[in-house]
Amino acid sequence: MVSEDIRQILDELDIEDEDDFRYFDQFAALMETPLGIDYDTFAEIIMIPDQDDLRQMVSDFFEDTVKGIPDDNTELYRMIQTYKDVLTTMAEHMDDRGAGFFTDEMFNFREWFLEPESVVCTPEDGESGVRRLSPCEAFMLYREEKLSGVRYDYDFSEAMPGEPDEYTMSVLDEYRDDYRDVGYDYDEDGLDELPDELPEDFDIENYVPGETDLSDYKSFDPYRDGFIDRENPVIDGENCDEF
Repeated sequence: MVSEDIRQILDELDIEDEDDFRYFDQFAALMETPLGIDYDTFAEIIMIPDQDDLRQMVSDFFEDTVKGIPDDNTELYRMIQTYKDVLTTMAEHMDDRGAGFFTDEMFNFREWFLEPESVVCTPEDGESGVRRLSPCEAFMLYREEKLSGVRYDYDFSEAMPGEPDEYTMSVLDEYRDDYRDVGYDYDEDGLDELPDELPEDFDIENYVPGETDLSDYKSFDPYRDGFIDRENPVIDGENCDEF
């Protein structure tokens, strides 16, 4: 049972029941709403969905977000992709200290995402006026260009997100090391088969990457699920309120 304050916010996000908070659209609404949500309230909301649903929502949210990054801004793409990598991995560890690191980084990202008037959007035709928007609004404007026919130059120089906290990154490395301790190496072994929890009867001496059957266990691969070539990122390329 959630508090009355949380209930009011969920109502604003059109989430009728907390058990229904497990879909991309609802998570995107939480990240994009201009409602003032403090850290403690955000933390309480983010703990409502179960771990698997949370991880999927986070992954889907960032997959959608990068579609709004202008094609020529590879550095911004790299930084957003880094957040996706970190947060989707942390979402796998919400039952231990990873929950605190996840909430910190997710809240900080949202604060950056909604920072008003931080992106300068200049129309290429010189006819429309210059617009100063939040990153969320700028991403939406970029995605609307094909419909509106009006193209903009996007200046994110005053709106680049910071890197995830160094301590958060060190904890992420610890999670990776935990798997190396039982014989896995993220850089060399068969990552497609890596489970999020090893079975109690797992025999490392008889494990053969690519041959041992781990089909009963959910695969978990931070690199496959996001880690890109940070030196050469590749760009393959809605819920913001009207602005």
